[in-house]
Amino acid sequence: MLVIPKYIRDAGISSAEELHEWDEWNIRSYYMFEDGDQFTRLDGLTDKANTALVIASGEWVCERFRLLDRDPRPLQFLEASWAAVVNLAYCQFTVTEDDEWRGPVRGPLAMTMTIVNDALFGLEDNPDVAYRSCWMFNLARHVLPSTDAFDRWFETCVARLEVTHNSADDVPGEEEDDDPFTKVPWHGSPVPREAFDLSFQYQRELAPGLLDGFLRSLRPSENPYLRNAQEIGDLGGVGQTPFAYRVTETD
Repeated sequence: MLVIPKYIRDAGISSAEELHEWDEWNIRSYYMFEDGDQFTRLDGLTDKANTALVIASGEWVCERFRLLDRDPRPLQFLEASWAAVVNLAYCQFTVTEDDEWRGPVRGPLAMTMTIVNDALFGLEDNPDVAYRSCWMFNLARHVLPSTDAFDRWFETCVARLEVTHNSADDVPGEEEDDDPFTKVPWHGSPVPREAFDLSFQYQRELAPGLLDGFLRSLRPSENPYLRNAQEIGDLGGVGQTPFAYRVTETD
């Protein structure tokens, strides 16, 4: 299962206290809005860069509730979602059951999964992934006991992505054409998880090797949200050997 990165653990955001408001009848007010200037910046990133930013931000929410909820499914879904940034065939579409995910702890965890799922599979209804980056940013800031470390991290990540994965410079990867689920354009080359570790000297040319290492580390038998190689093949494949990453001229 996905392990929360050290840079998030070191932020000290895990708390055994519930410090935030959570009204089950008014959940969208906590996250579903956009700051105009922030949205404009995020909209300049590629779709896949925004999707990766959504997942990486969701890891902060999972860490915030680590001491209050031990359900492995939120992190399992995020793990599968990182693979889906390469190709959606790796990840199962998911819907959380309301009665199982209520309250100020499990409610935000459910919304984390829902926002990520929407970033991956909801592009027919709203093709602009930048909205989901705004929503996850808002959700994290609402539930974190302190937002200073998260705010600094988010700003620096966006600045890094503006250099390495902006929509003006990025060329879509070949896997975009191989994806059996993409019915609307989903632009950009996949962004590895390491791009969000600011202690790591990330450069775009490192992405293929990092993506390959991540895919090879996955164990579908241990994650209900990951499809296995046979299931991926039945869906049409991923344009290469499953759970490995092919270096292409566009990466």
